[in-house]
Amino acid sequence: MRSSVQNFRVLKLFLYLVFLFPIITYAGTTGKLSGKILDENKEPVVGANIIIEGTYLGAAADIDGYYYINNIPPGEYRAIVTAVGFQKTIVENVVIKIDLTTKLDVSLNSTSVTMKQEVIVRAERPLVQKDLTSTSVTISASDIKMMPVESVGQIVNLQAGVMDGHFRGGRSNEVSYLVDGVSVTDAFDNSFVLQVENSSIRQMEVISGTFNAEYGQAMSGIVNIVTQDGSQKFEGSVNGYVGNYVTSHTDLFQNLDKVARVPTKNLQFSFSGPVQPVSNLFFFLTGRYYENEGYLYGKRVYNITDIAPIQLPNNEYIPIATGDGKYVSMNPDKKLSFNGKLSYALPSLKLSYSIFWDNNYNKGYDHYYSWTPDGKMAHHRTDLIHNFQISFFPSQSTFQTLKFSSALYKYWGNRYDDPYDPRYVDPRQGLALSGYTFRSGGNEGNRYERNTSTNIIQWALSSQISKEHKIGIGAEYRAHKIFNHSNDLINVGIADTNGYVAFKPGYPNLGTITDVGSNILYVRKPNEFSAYVQDKMEYDIMIINAGVRLDYFDPSAQVPVDLKNVDRNTNFYGTDAGGNLIMKEATKKWQVSPRLGASFPITDQGIIRFSYGHFFQIPSFDNLYTNPDYFVPQGQDQLSSIIGNPDLKPQKTVQYEIGLQQVLFQNLALDVTMYYRDIRNLLGMEIIRTYDAVRYARYINRDYGNVRGFIVTVDKRFSDYFGFKLDYTFQIAEGNSSDPNTVFNNNQTDPPIEETKVVVPLNWDQRNTLNASVTVGEPGDWTIGLIFQYGSGTPYTEDVRISKGVRFENGGTRPEFYNLDLRAEKVFKIAGIDINTFLLVYNILDIKNEYGVYGTTGRANSDLGYRFSPVNVIGLNTIEQYVKDPSFYSTPREIRVGFGFGF
Repeated sequence: MRSSVQNFRVLKLFLYLVFLFPIITYAGTTGKLSGKILDENKEPVVGANIIIEGTYLGAAADIDGYYYINNIPPGEYRAIVTAVGFQKTIVENVVIKIDLTTKLDVSLNSTSVTMKQEVIVRAERPLVQKDLTSTSVTISASDIKMMPVESVGQIVNLQAGVMDGHFRGGRSNEVSYLVDGVSVTDAFDNSFVLQVENSSIRQMEVISGTFNAEYGQAMSGIVNIVTQDGSQKFEGSVNGYVGNYVTSHTDLFQNLDKVARVPTKNLQFSFSGPVQPVSNLFFFLTGRYYENEGYLYGKRVYNITDIAPIQLPNNEYIPIATGDGKYVSMNPDKKLSFNGKLSYALPSLKLSYSIFWDNNYNKGYDHYYSWTPDGKMAHHRTDLIHNFQISFFPSQSTFQTLKFSSALYKYWGNRYDDPYDPRYVDPRQGLALSGYTFRSGGNEGNRYERNTSTNIIQWALSSQISKEHKIGIGAEYRAHKIFNHSNDLINVGIADTNGYVAFKPGYPNLGTITDVGSNILYVRKPNEFSAYVQDKMEYDIMIINAGVRLDYFDPSAQVPVDLKNVDRNTNFYGTDAGGNLIMKEATKKWQVSPRLGASFPITDQGIIRFSYGHFFQIPSFDNLYTNPDYFVPQGQDQLSSIIGNPDLKPQKTVQYEIGLQQVLFQNLALDVTMYYRDIRNLLGMEIIRTYDAVRYARYINRDYGNVRGFIVTVDKRFSDYFGFKLDYTFQIAEGNSSDPNTVFNNNQTDPPIEETKVVVPLNWDQRNTLNASVTVGEPGDWTIGLIFQYGSGTPYTEDVRISKGVRFENGGTRPEFYNLDLRAEKVFKIAGIDINTFLLVYNILDIKNEYGVYGTTGRANSDLGYRFSPVNVIGLNTIEQYVKDPSFYSTPREIRVGFGFGF
């Protein structure tokens, strides 16, 4: 009751602020245009008007000729400048970026000088960004069209300092993803799963360094996506492609030797325009169907109903194999997505509503099941997000929005939809009787269903109170509802007169854990509140971003008062007379995060920047609420239970960065960045032994790490049919643990593996990373884009038999990584319609990069384990067949050919 009253007070305070400040906005989705309007004698043109074509946004020059226009949606525009006695001047190719200021000085000619009615000039994008105070990359819709990428994740992984979703050495769930300024990260595991199609993206910002106080619940980076609005005239496009894997490594990748096969299909449309007959109402729609049969196949040697080989009296075995030998896809992937947006715009008011929906199906490859491929379960996910925004523009200095968002992420997985389907067999059926042996029958028996529901309300205020100061304040409230239900298949059959028990599908009771199955069910309703103050100060000699953020979190859960009695022994403290746990409320958490960034323009072609900040993030809810009823197996010394901890503290990172931007030659710029990150309170585990000598693992804040490195980027702006970008990252990422479950896993051996006492390389510690992209051609006619990637080997832990009994965690290094992708495009104009043809080739060189390796060799193609401990395979496969795991390698060469048309 007390918690509910506190939540009501927070909400009441928030609503009070909303009505106290009727002028509302939220940062992170718009940019700014500023500069001076001068005549041919470099004198200010007082009162000159400048407007952004296609919008209601504009400004008038002051006595110094200075003007500014705030809160412009990102994109490319035409700026129209007019003044009495001067020619009308139109400036094309004015690029507005998220959170940044675009400088545009305009020179007007008087009508007495020339008789032309108007002058058209083209703005030139500056090679250095004066107000950039930390590492941030902006990718426009036109940039994305020329890249061989199809998803947000692919775009993110091409940025400097990012390695397979890890930003500057952080864990992969330390990144916050936003769409139109609202978080779309699933709070259950801090993952980004929403399908935001490339055609929906207007502009995308990837912040891999420090970030301003307006952004929270992230320690490593921000991905900020602004989506398309409807156009003022009807526009549309339809495109599709088909693809196939073309590889010479068919000895490794089975069933990829069929040239006529079409495993990949894609169809997509986009349509936008005005909604007639309503004035100022516009729509945008896009949808996509994608299907990929996959490249990892299993062979149906065994059926689900087959059993393990039968042992004869002479210690020989008779295999039972009834499969037809056909190949079965083991990593299929299907997606269906839709995004729609309605926008209603007036000079001082804008309303918008957007919806995102997608439906996903996939299976995951399991080498152990590759000869019984039908036994694998399927995974499903649907995402649905509604976003409603009200924006108000009372003046050119002030901008405001109120945002409401409702998100639902649903996951479920099983082998059969019916939990009591008679086709189920005992999950233990067909287990291998020896090492290096494929499973010979059986099916996965676990099933799960979980939902994350998040409702968000945002408020903020942004105002240019003077030429130098732009103040922003904001607040956000998030209410979550987490539903999680998972259970394992067990046999509830009854023995006949001979003692034989026929298998009958069943599931354990809630709140119990047995040796063959478990059943977990819970609902939790945590909530968050945050607020920030930000000041952007723009002077001639420096630009400063300074801010502070407050975060509050209520886990809305309880923890046992005595962690040594979770097995409910009434002889000890911590339980009542009925054996129920005595609980206490988990504490509410709050923290203050200061942020500071500064940029110092040395010249108009050289800029030094510095930034510093404290960043906090609540661990994912999965870690807070795992096994919420605190059940552990009775009378077992084996460590088999993991318990969540709603009392976890926020994880913390302190980050420093210093950088230099410098123009080297015309159209060529250099960016150098050095950074350091100190990471504390990371998620780890402790082992607790109860009074009854039962052990279990519990999440706590115990892990730590540090990251240091530098990035060198050379960017050649696209001009004269050619452009390229090259970035090199050197980075050292170290810590005491890469995985929060390390302590639990180390205690599964006898004796347990000793905990690491010093920092070691983290699993994603890639010391040298190189990304190079090259684009040639003439946009709108033909283009060819290439992306090359190189990465030095990441760490792995050597088998103790190789290191002569001494274990050095992450003491070995995997082989290096190389990749080359291509996109070629040609546009044909037929009857006024643009017909676009394109070719996509992933992994052109068909390189077998070794992602997974064996601890005995450090390679994917060789394992010495069976030589140290000889194995007699009880089955039909050989050891060599089992060692050859295709999932250890990168995806083979894939060629996709498609076409589309726009109107």
